[in-house]
Amino acid sequence: MSDSKDLIAGYLDDSLTEEERQKLAVWLKAHPDNLRRFVEANLFNENLRAAVSSHCQREAMEAFSPNLGILPWLKVRLATRMPLRGLLASPAGMAVAAALALVALVLLVDLLRPSASGSGAVSWARVVQTRSTQVSASTPSLQADRPVPARRIGLLAGAVELSLHNGVTIVFEGPGDLELVTPMRVLLHSGQAVVRVPGNATGFQLETTAAQIVDLGTEFGVKCGPGGASEILVFDGKVVASASGKGAGFPLQLAAGTGTRFTSDQPNPTQIAYRPERFVRRFPADKPVELDEPGSALFNTARYEEVVVSRLERSLTIDGDLSDWSDVHSFRTVRNERRGEFIEGRMHYDEEFLYLGAHIGDPAPMRNVVDPATDGEVGWRGGGLQMRIATDPALGWPVEGNAAEYYLMRRMTTDAAQVAKATNSHLVHLTMWHHAPSAQPCLHLAFGMDFHSSKVNPPGYRAAYRKDAHGRGYTMEYALPWSLLNAPRVPHPGETLAISWTAHWSDQGGRLWRGQWVEIRNATEPRRIHTWERAATWGRAVFRRVSAEAPCSSRGVRPR
Repeated sequence: MSDSKDLIAGYLDDSLTEEERQKLAVWLKAHPDNLRRFVEANLFNENLRAAVSSHCQREAMEAFSPNLGILPWLKVRLATRMPLRGLLASPAGMAVAAALALVALVLLVDLLRPSASGSGAVSWARVVQTRSTQVSASTPSLQADRPVPARRIGLLAGAVELSLHNGVTIVFEGPGDLELVTPMRVLLHSGQAVVRVPGNATGFQLETTAAQIVDLGTEFGVKCGPGGASEILVFDGKVVASASGKGAGFPLQLAAGTGTRFTSDQPNPTQIAYRPERFVRRFPADKPVELDEPGSALFNTARYEEVVVSRLERSLTIDGDLSDWSDVHSFRTVRNERRGEFIEGRMHYDEEFLYLGAHIGDPAPMRNVVDPATDGEVGWRGGGLQMRIATDPALGWPVEGNAAEYYLMRRMTTDAAQVAKATNSHLVHLTMWHHAPSAQPCLHLAFGMDFHSSKVNPPGYRAAYRKDAHGRGYTMEYALPWSLLNAPRVPHPGETLAISWTAHWSDQGGRLWRGQWVEIRNATEPRRIHTWERAATWGRAVFRRVSAEAPCSSRGVRPR
């Protein structure tokens, strides 16, 4: 048995040999449409038998076209339980196959329908609404109730709800990259998306670098994380999922209430906890009215270029109270005075720890629901603080090293020296937040401008949070071991390390990012460059002994 139609029929009959199962698996991986056809056969086999009336059969016979490839041979078990290989020879089998062809024809028309403009522009998708979206340089502005302006959507932050003309709804969260291929197929290159599929669009397909997911009339969420690892949660109905790449295992049917993880280097998936709160499934019916404009500029003008880090002669108590910290070298900047959004920061150090203390004005303090166990690399989305630091004094200032995105967005090529600088493990990215569901302080670390060797809540650090009495801000303290920061040694007084802070704010639910402010930044670098993509944008941390010297140097620019 080698014909794909026979292989599918044998699968539905559960009569395939192991060799035939392997052949079917190879065929499924040969082209994305093959997997969809396989799913259609399973779907029709399970659900369509009862729905095909004699009237429907007659209409289907009249409309049947022999040019639909495999669809005339799709097998359905009837009440007689007739073997599938013999079913098609019967009049009933021909009628059912014709009905299936009619349904499939609707799907094919959906796929082949030309755009309204005739120019190749996407006309089968529109933006329903957005939340604090920041698009990449290659993506035009996204506006509610307007057609999607590009087939490939790059989000730096925020979320967008998309509606396809076949009724499919996609809630896409950044940072990420989503490609709309057809009304029945999308590619999730990175980020996470929730897909809701109505009955008329059953068979909708979402692909990542590690997995292919085909809908069986359902709602499901997919996260494509670092390295292409893909996590699937099925909220309602069923999906068929399989790993991508060579040596992938056989497709699996995943039911509602389950979670599965696929990776590019493993043929078999692993089960993960079902935590639907990880995804934004629906936006609120009524968009909240905020005092400032929707969204927030990514490229503010930083007030400070330098922070002084004082050496401690006594230990600090990490309890969310900054009263035992020296404020001689503290800094303060205001993001939005009307909303009460500001940052007050200070830093100390000793032989064992780098200490970070901050008081942050926040209308939605300490509500972050990003789970460190599963999504630590995007912990900033729910509100918190990021710090980037070069922990080797020998690197000097400014520090060289650019992320891959820096070159890609500017269509630049790299050489070996640039790659070596980018992968330097003494360039450290820290994300700190308070996880509201567990009431625990969290820490995520990544190294180099390629963000390798990431760690979530590693042992050794101490942290504490305390909400302001009036509920409009919070205080945070962290004691970060130099060893955890991969520092070759403790900085000597007078030495400088590159450093930068970024504070993040979220919506009231602690889930959707709604703005940021970058502080301590190199004044000579162009403003429209992200600190996560270029280390030369980081400001200076000057290490000194305790003294009554002047506070942090300022560029004299008033905060917005």
